[in-house]
Amino acid sequence: MLDARQRLLTDVHFFQSSEGLLVGTVLLVALWLLLTLVERYGRRIRPLVPRLAATLRRPLITGLAAALYLGWLVHAVSGTAPALMPLKGLETSTALILIALGWASVSVGQMLLRTEHVQRWLAVEDPRDRAMITSLLDRLLSIGVAVITVAALMVTFGVSTTAVATMLGGAGIGIGFGTQQVSQNFLSGLMLYFTRPFSVGDWIQLPIWSGVETSTLQGTVERIGWYHTRIVTLDRKPLAIPNSVFATTPIENPGRMYNRRIKASISLRYEDLTRMQQITEAVQHLLETHPDIDNKQMILVSFDEWAGSSINMLVYCFTRTTVWADYLHIQQKIFLEIADIVKAAGGDFAFNCTTLYPAPDLDSNHPIRTLTASR
Repeated sequence: MLDARQRLLTDVHFFQSSEGLLVGTVLLVALWLLLTLVERYGRRIRPLVPRLAATLRRPLITGLAAALYLGWLVHAVSGTAPALMPLKGLETSTALILIALGWASVSVGQMLLRTEHVQRWLAVEDPRDRAMITSLLDRLLSIGVAVITVAALMVTFGVSTTAVATMLGGAGIGIGFGTQQVSQNFLSGLMLYFTRPFSVGDWIQLPIWSGVETSTLQGTVERIGWYHTRIVTLDRKPLAIPNSVFATTPIENPGRMYNRRIKASISLRYEDLTRMQQITEAVQHLLETHPDIDNKQMILVSFDEWAGSSINMLVYCFTRTTVWADYLHIQQKIFLEIADIVKAAGGDFAFNCTTLYPAPDLDSNHPIRTLTASR
């Protein structure tokens, strides 16, 4: 344990002296010049090199400069007035170097995750799904580097490695119990990245139980976060839904449907009963041969109901397209072509009405006879 801590502190001991401060300054200037030159001319080596140098320059120069000068200052003050500066310059410099390295690691990791090579390696064709996976890996990298950096800082300031491991394990268990809802939302968000029931840009709907009745929530997915998912409802209002809701609620994703359904009950007159067979066969042929109707799916055209003032014909089929606007256009075209078939067969459409037929044995002076005779 002491050896590990000693190895972390020994390498920066020299830079606490005045000579070390001068050497460190020269090295910082040299590092800055090197990274600047690589950023400017590194493309001749590889296209990725300039981006790597630009990413490293800010965290390394800032972090190492802070470690050098603040560490030297703390060392100088603690040497002359220990009561005013309980921290030691050696630990301060080492801690700042660790923070700089962690910062640089996260920056480089984020940059590499967005390179073309890594994006091809992910082998995800959908750009929205690829963005989700990249964001997931980015966050996992940030969390991993942060945990490692904190553990190294604790070792730097004298905490034993065994105590650090025990503390991290206990903290994980305590946080899990104390923030159960947060953990549930976090893990549910993690599962959303892997199972991908929907992506950013998809239009989804899910039932929401309000305690009295169940309503359907609909909207377009705008962002999938660690804790909640943000959607935009049909009236253009942003809504944040905790991710744990998706773990226990069925999700309907119409954006990934295979077809859109046309289902209609078309009312004809009772006078068209003798024409019903001819009409249903013509409509069936229309749907089976129509280029916009998927004939591999179920197609049903049938006389299916005796209504109060009409006889009803069921029309049931699926369009090839799933685009809402195209579907509405195709449905309109189908309905108009069905209307032409009904008219060509000599039929017509029914509407709600009441027809009065007098009983045959009514007297001719009965008011009903008078009323029907006027017709």
